[in-house]
Amino acid sequence: MSFVGNPFRHDVFISYSHGDVSGDGKALLRQWSQGFAEQLERELQAYPEIGNQISVFLDSDHRPSQGIDPLAPMSDQLRQKIAHAAILSVLMSPQYLKSNWCRQEREWWIEAQGKYSFDYRHRLAIAQVWPTLVDAWPKQFKKRDESHYLGREFFNPKYQEIRPQPFSWPKVDSETMGEFRDALIYFAGYIRQRLREIRQDIEQRKAQEEERQRLSAESGQVLYLHGRIAHTPVWERVQRELEDNGYTVFPVQPEHVESDPKRIRAIQNERVATMSGCDAVLVLGTEDISALTADIMVIGRLDRYQAVARSDRSLPCGVVDTMGVARGQPALSRNAKKLGVDWFDASVPPWTPQLQTWLHGALP
Repeated sequence: MSFVGNPFRHDVFISYSHGDVSGDGKALLRQWSQGFAEQLERELQAYPEIGNQISVFLDSDHRPSQGIDPLAPMSDQLRQKIAHAAILSVLMSPQYLKSNWCRQEREWWIEAQGKYSFDYRHRLAIAQVWPTLVDAWPKQFKKRDESHYLGREFFNPKYQEIRPQPFSWPKVDSETMGEFRDALIYFAGYIRQRLREIRQDIEQRKAQEEERQRLSAESGQVLYLHGRIAHTPVWERVQRELEDNGYTVFPVQPEHVESDPKRIRAIQNERVATMSGCDAVLVLGTEDISALTADIMVIGRLDRYQAVARSDRSLPCGVVDTMGVARGQPALSRNAKKLGVDWFDASVPPWTPQLQTWLHGALP
């Protein structure tokens, strides 16, 4: 489970060099980095909206839910872990820059991000844990303007010549405070902000996909059909044709034209509320050009925009031209399209296949 959700199984993958020059697994950099990862996870858990949903992966973490299976090929399993991480957090050090393993991790992660259509450059979190030459950083850590992603420093640049080690060297734990904790809280806050943006983006994509599937269905969509009481026979005919083809139509009758300002506002509020729950808006087009022009402006533009704002999703709109108006008034259909109101000819049956095709392609 991850905070951001599918397609990411992990929120943060921490890539670092063990710095294990002796090969005994007891390198101080590895010890410090593991403590860093544990405290970063705890800081992220402290945010109420995140809590225990957070998934931070470190390749030396052997907990069953997050660790590497010691019996599986390390590189294959690690590649899967990296591919499903929302954020790549790098503990930057000279050892990291020299590590072929870290280079592989970085390249695997960036390669995997292409299928998600997310810009990976906004999902990098670099912690400078040891002084390095920024010009030596990998090209993938450069912004589009060739400047670098300067991560949060975990050492004091003022004393880096004689004291390059990160804060709280060589061990980090829950009791570690001071400069390290201050830097970590800032770093965790940066990651939290990125995670929230990714989660919001995922939720928006999910909503768009659900809407696309709903509009692409063969039938069953809920349509708002606007017409005036003076055009009741035509409105009822169109309503029956829509319902016969599996669509649900609201409202249940055409609208009366009111003159009282209070009544007009009340009707408009009801209309917007109903439209916000529909999948598309249809404006009935008859030989009454003046009425159609006004309805395109009020229903297709003003009220629909309010319904979109209320529902926070797209609401395609089209004119059901029952009289072939566009053939005699091409400027009207052109202006409607400029306002985001589509047009299809319903004067020659069967016209509902046009509607189905239109709904399928209504989303951007």
